[in-house]
Amino acid sequence: MQLDLELSAERRYARARRLPRVTVSRRAVAIAGMSAVAGLAFAVYLTTLAPTVMWYDMGEFATASATLGIAHNTGYPLLILLGKLFTFLPVGDAAYRVNLLSAVCTALAVAVAFGIVHDLTDDPVAAAIGAFTLAFAATVWADATWATSYGLNLLLTAVIVRSMLGWWRERKARALVVAALALGLGMADHRLIVLTAPPSALLLVGGWRSLRPRVVAAAATAFLAGLAVYAYLPIRGAQDPALSWARPADWHTYWSMFFTGETRAAYWRLDVLSRLDVLWTYPSYDLTWPGLALAAAGFVFCALRRRAVAVYAAVLLALDAAIVLTYSIHNIYNYLTPAYLMLCVLIGVGASELLAAVRHGAGVRVPGRACRRPRVAVTAAAVALALIPAALFLKNDARVSRYGDYSARDFAQTTLDHLPPRAVVLTDSWAAPPLWYVQLVEGQRRDVLVSPIFSVPGDDPAAFAQRQIDAGRPVYVAEGLRTPLAPLAQRFHLQPVLLDSIEEMIVNVLPKPAYRDDLVASGSLYAVLPSAADPVVGAVPPDAARDVAFPQGVTLVGFAGARTAARGDVVRLTYYWRADAPVAHDLGAATIFADARGDVANMRGMPSWSQVRLIGEGARLSSSWQAGQIVRESYYVLVPRTIAPGAYDVRLSVYGGSADAAARGDASRAVSIGTITVR
Repeated sequence: MQLDLELSAERRYARARRLPRVTVSRRAVAIAGMSAVAGLAFAVYLTTLAPTVMWYDMGEFATASATLGIAHNTGYPLLILLGKLFTFLPVGDAAYRVNLLSAVCTALAVAVAFGIVHDLTDDPVAAAIGAFTLAFAATVWADATWATSYGLNLLLTAVIVRSMLGWWRERKARALVVAALALGLGMADHRLIVLTAPPSALLLVGGWRSLRPRVVAAAATAFLAGLAVYAYLPIRGAQDPALSWARPADWHTYWSMFFTGETRAAYWRLDVLSRLDVLWTYPSYDLTWPGLALAAAGFVFCALRRRAVAVYAAVLLALDAAIVLTYSIHNIYNYLTPAYLMLCVLIGVGASELLAAVRHGAGVRVPGRACRRPRVAVTAAAVALALIPAALFLKNDARVSRYGDYSARDFAQTTLDHLPPRAVVLTDSWAAPPLWYVQLVEGQRRDVLVSPIFSVPGDDPAAFAQRQIDAGRPVYVAEGLRTPLAPLAQRFHLQPVLLDSIEEMIVNVLPKPAYRDDLVASGSLYAVLPSAADPVVGAVPPDAARDVAFPQGVTLVGFAGARTAARGDVVRLTYYWRADAPVAHDLGAATIFADARGDVANMRGMPSWSQVRLIGEGARLSSSWQAGQIVRESYYVLVPRTIAPGAYDVRLSVYGGSADAAARGDASRAVSIGTITVR
C-alpha cells in the first residue's frame, strides 16, 4: 500500500508540473537525446585521445588486449577481451584502438546518464545538462583519453543504476536481469562496481513482494553469465601468454586474483584526515560548486518526492566516500567516478525542478502587468544552467588532452633501438608497459628482457642485477613511479644513458586537483655497471672545442651534438669538462633548449626539453676530478614531438649540489654552447 501511494504521488506530481505537450513519444525523445549526447561526447573525446601506447596500466591494458594476455590483479578479463575486439578496427595502431574503447565506453555512460535523468524527469534539457556535466568532468574526461578500466566501469555502473531505478518504478523483470548481467560483467572489469550492490539490494528488499522465483532465477543466471568472463583467466593462463601476471598459472593464483587481487594490506587503512581533501577538492573542481549546489537541490527534491532515488544516491555516495577515505592509492580520484554519475543525475533532477519552477513562475499573471512569456524565461534559465558543463569543457579541454602524446612510444623505441643484444631492463609497472608493447605487439627486440622487478614485493633488484651481469647480460634500469635507485647505487655504478625521457606522474609535486594526471618527463635510463668506465680523455676533437668557464671552477672545453633533428628523434650530446682546480663538492648541470625568442617549451609548468644530471654521474663525479683532467660524458635525449620546428639554442648552467627548479628551467642563468635545428 505504501508503495502504491508513493508511485501515485509521483504520477500526480508529474502531471501537476504541466510540462509542455510533445508530438513524439517519450521513448523517441530519450533515444534521440541519448544518441546526441553520446555522439557529441565521443567527438570531443576523439579529439583528445592518446594516439598510441601510454605508460603504466594504460600501456599494460593496450599490450594485454592486443596479445590476449592477462593484466595485473585482478586480471581485468572483460576489458582485455573487449580491447582485443577493438584492435581489429582499421584505424591507428593497436594501442590507439584500445584507447578508443575508453572513449566509446565513457560516451555511452554519458548517454545512459541522460537516460536516467530523462526517466526521472521527462525533461531532455535537464537530462542533457546532467549528462554533459558528467562528460566534461576532468576525471571522467581524462579516463576517456587512454586505455583504462574506469570508462567501462562507469558505463556498467550507469546501466545498473538506470535498470534498478527502472525496475523500482515499473517492476519489469527485464530491468532486473539487465542489472544483474551488468553487475556480473562489472566484476570482470573493476571491483568498484560493487558499490552498486548495496543500494540495489535495498530496492529489492523494498519491492520484495514484486519478486517472482522465475525472475530471481533469471537474474541470478544473468549475474553468473557475466561473472563467467573470469573463466578467461585459467583458459588463457594455461596457454602461457607472453604478457601474464597470472604466474604461477595455478588455481591459487586465479582465486587470489578474483577475490582479493593480492592487494597489499598497506593500501587499506583509515586515513580520514589526509583524505578529506580528496572528497572536498576534487568534486568541487570536477563538477563546480554551482553544480554541487544543484545536485544538493536535486537530492532534496528526490527526498521529498522520489525517496527511492534519494536513498539509492545516498547509499552509493556514502560507500564511495568510504572507499576514498580508506583505500590509499595515488590515483584515488578515479574512484570518485561512480559518485560523479550519481551527482550528475541529481544535477539533472535539480535542473529539471528549477526549470519547472521558472516555467510556472513565468506563466503566472501578475496584477497590473502583462503575462510574462514562459518560453523566454525557461530558455534563459536553461542557458544559464548549461554554463556549468560549458565552463567545464573550456577549463578541461587543454588540460586533459593526450592528443599528440607519443612520449611513451618514443621512449620505448629509442631505448630498444640503442640497447645491446640480450640486455636486461629493470623497472616497474610504470615504465615497463611501453617497452612490452613495442616488443610483444610490434615484434621488436624480443631478445631484451624487461623486468618490472621494482613492482614485485619481496624481490631484490640488486641481487637480480648481479645474477644477470654474472650471466654476461648488460643491465639497465629505467626510472618509474617506484624505482628506488639507492640500493643499486650502493652496489653498482649507474651511468645515465637516456636523460629525462621517461614521463612520471608527479602528483605530489604539482598542485592538485588540476594536475591529477599530468605527466612530466623527469625519469632517466641508466646503465648498471660493475665498475665505472674511465671518462678521462686526452684531448677534445677540434670540431667540438669550446671554452666556457663557470664560476664553480670548471670549464666546458668541448661540446658535440647533432646540428639538425626531427621531432621524435633521439640525439646524442657529448660534453668535455676540465677542472681548473680541485672541486670541493659534486656539481650538477642543466641543459635546456630555448627557441629564437629565448623561450623554453614547457609542459605542466616545467621544461619539456631539458637534461638535468650530476656531472660525471655514474663514472667520475666532479669532486674526484684532478685539476687539468678532461672528463667526457655523453647522453641521449629525445626531441619532444610537442615543440615547434625551428632553431633552438642549447644552453648550459652549472650549479652546486642537487638540481633545483631554478637551475632546471631558468634560461637566463644558462650559457649558450651550440644550436640545433628541429624540423
